Amino acid sequence: MSDDALVLKRALQPAVRVEIARSFSYKLNVAQYGGNQYESRDFFCSEKAECAIEDAPEVSAALYMFCRNEVLKSVSDYLRDLRKQKEAA
Repeated sequence: MSDDALVLKRALQPAVRVEIARSFSYKLNVAQYGGNQYESRDFFCSEKAECAIEDAPEVSAALYMFCRNEVLKSVSDYLRDLRKQKEAA
């Protein structure tokens, strides 16, 4: 047996992991775009990720931007479709 086998290894501490959940919502008043009065459309996105605690701020910001971009893309798609419907009518 070598002397290296007798050296005690320092106990490793488990890495602390966290779950981050972020979301973004948007309420669209369709009357401003030619829709019916007092009607609105709600757009929402939520996302989760697990990461090391030291990466939490960056992961949180990335999740927020992902959710925001997804919602705003959906709003843009909805408005484009609404305009096409108005033009076809």
